[in-house]
Amino acid sequence: MCTNWLGAVNGNAADIKQQVALKILGRSPVERQSAFAQERGWRDLDFVQTVGDDYARDLGLLKEDGEYPALVVYRKDGDQVRLFWMSEMGFDMADPGQDPRDAPDIASLWSVLDLTPAGRPADWYPKLRY
Repeated sequence: MCTNWLGAVNGNAADIKQQVALKILGRSPVERQSAFAQERGWRDLDFVQTVGDDYARDLGLLKEDGEYPALVVYRKDGDQVRLFWMSEMGFDMADPGQDPRDAPDIASLWSVLDLTPAGRPADWYPKLRY
């Protein structure tokens, strides 16, 4: 589970869920995912366990030492559910000296910091605990 942006998504989850279905999928048991969220005060995220199925493998997200996080959007088309958009969030995919895309960038934190005179701190990322 990629956690840097989940806090920001939780902040808007109640609003997002008024328009679309929102689920956080992970290979950990739902109880573990929920406990992790509760420790951080994330109350509006719904978790789904994907262990025991081929979901991550079918999307090409499994690697030898784990899996890549991804943002995946599906669209219901009649009786069919189809992949609409997907972006893998591999942190090793960034160009040298650049932030990885997707995972941290979808959080409004980065947009706010970009508006400040100093911009994004080059050597800082949000922590799970302060």
